[in-house]
Amino acid sequence: MLLQSERGSAWGAGCLRNRSRPHCKVLSPAPGPPASGRKSISSTSSESRSSDDEIVATTVKTGTTVEGARKEIACDSKIIYEFGGPAGVSALMVGFPILMTYLYICLATNQGQLQNPLQWEFWARGAPTIIPTQRATVIYLSFNIFQYITAATLPGIKVLGLPVPSLGGKQLEYLCNGVATWYIDLLLVAALHASGWFPISSVVDEIGPIMCAAMIWAIIVTIGTYVVGRVCGRTHRMSGSVPYDLFMGAVLNPRIGNVDLKMWSEIRIPWKILFFISLSAAVKDHEINTERDSQAGIAPEVWSFFGGLVEMNEIKTSSPLLFMLLAHCLYVNACMKGEECIPTTWDIFYEKWGYMLIFWNFAGVPFSYCYSTLYLLNRSLADDPIHHSKTYTSSVFVILLVAYYVWDTANSQKNRFRMQQRGTHVERNTFPQLPWGTLHNPTYIKTKHGNKLLTGGWWGFARKIHYTADLVMALSWGLITGFDSFIPYFYVAFFTAVLIHRVGRDHVHCEEKYGADFDEYCRQVPYIFIPFIF
Repeated sequence: MLLQSERGSAWGAGCLRNRSRPHCKVLSPAPGPPASGRKSISSTSSESRSSDDEIVATTVKTGTTVEGARKEIACDSKIIYEFGGPAGVSALMVGFPILMTYLYICLATNQGQLQNPLQWEFWARGAPTIIPTQRATVIYLSFNIFQYITAATLPGIKVLGLPVPSLGGKQLEYLCNGVATWYIDLLLVAALHASGWFPISSVVDEIGPIMCAAMIWAIIVTIGTYVVGRVCGRTHRMSGSVPYDLFMGAVLNPRIGNVDLKMWSEIRIPWKILFFISLSAAVKDHEINTERDSQAGIAPEVWSFFGGLVEMNEIKTSSPLLFMLLAHCLYVNACMKGEECIPTTWDIFYEKWGYMLIFWNFAGVPFSYCYSTLYLLNRSLADDPIHHSKTYTSSVFVILLVAYYVWDTANSQKNRFRMQQRGTHVERNTFPQLPWGTLHNPTYIKTKHGNKLLTGGWWGFARKIHYTADLVMALSWGLITGFDSFIPYFYVAFFTAVLIHRVGRDHVHCEEKYGADFDEYCRQVPYIFIPFIF
């Protein structure tokens, strides 16, 4: 099962090694303190630099060849300018918060219609909708603190990550208790809503201020992590440019106690917030429609279950908002049920914890991927709800579910195959375990690197079949809103651009890493996205 962590956070960082591209400049490592004097900000990482031979010896024990281990070391230490270097990343760090604010104001004040951002009146009218309040700040920070507490304390399985060259080939341990935290979250939210202490509809009532608080918090965490990493001497793969190192990160494996902050922020924060935004909007829509029916003198229909033992009023949430709730529920549940697959992914192994990952996970994902939900709710609030024919609505539901099945099982196949080869696979009974999620005796190519390239299951049809399914799901999030606004399609448009970058980066990386073996892999699996077409 592929998560956001696997495909990369939305800017899809990574080690793009196409040296012929002028915007990908290979640099020499910036001077830093002696390795022996470096200390980790992690309370569990007391590292010292080992010789390459020691790292190779440790890495080979996991099944990698000596040649492959040396390539991993070279990749881990290579510094490359991406995204236009310091100037480009500076523009991204300034531009993306502005873009998020602009799109949100268009949704909040103009029914999703794009406005001229150069007009002062636009910002003057929209500013009050995003100014962070004390309540919004408390809601957001309390959620983060609670997620950390449950991540650190609830039971779960422990899995090992890949050998980290900068740690002397050490494999870090990760506590994967996402399922337990997810169910605790649902129970707590239900209890708070039912008791009236915190109605879940309060989230969308404060969504603009919460978004602004999240962006400010992400910037604070970015700067704080960079400063702590420099002060403690635990920086890794530094370019020497402050803006670039702020963006890409200074610290590779930040930990507080037994919680890996990088994995925690990618799995626990963005997708749960996204789901609770959609849940909040669905409840709000139900309340609005129930109130309108009451004012019109229409009595609510009562649904009876189990021979009358259980009764409830009819759910008045619109079908499009129920669709978004299902879509985001599927995504967050997939993150939780397959969390044990994350420690071996590229983000956790290679990427550092900088603005790129921090801002995107704390603010970017939850508050830009929710545009379809907010658009639908705002149309309902304006008494102009989105309606589709039953045929159209049913078709979009089918598209979502089929794409989800391919996405979930394709990533399950790949990650479980990878874990089986390393002897770290753990059988799970988390819900739902879909048919064809685990391959038995699949075909593969054994590389000189030591890794095996999977050619069985979905991976025999296309090399990036999981991206195709992910893009189709993203498209469905827009289709359910109709075609009156571009903003609900921002996610799929942005994600497409990310994948174009990521696929090119992955291809170059694999050519360097596997050489002729990758050429053979491309011969056996010639299609990238769509079987028999492209």
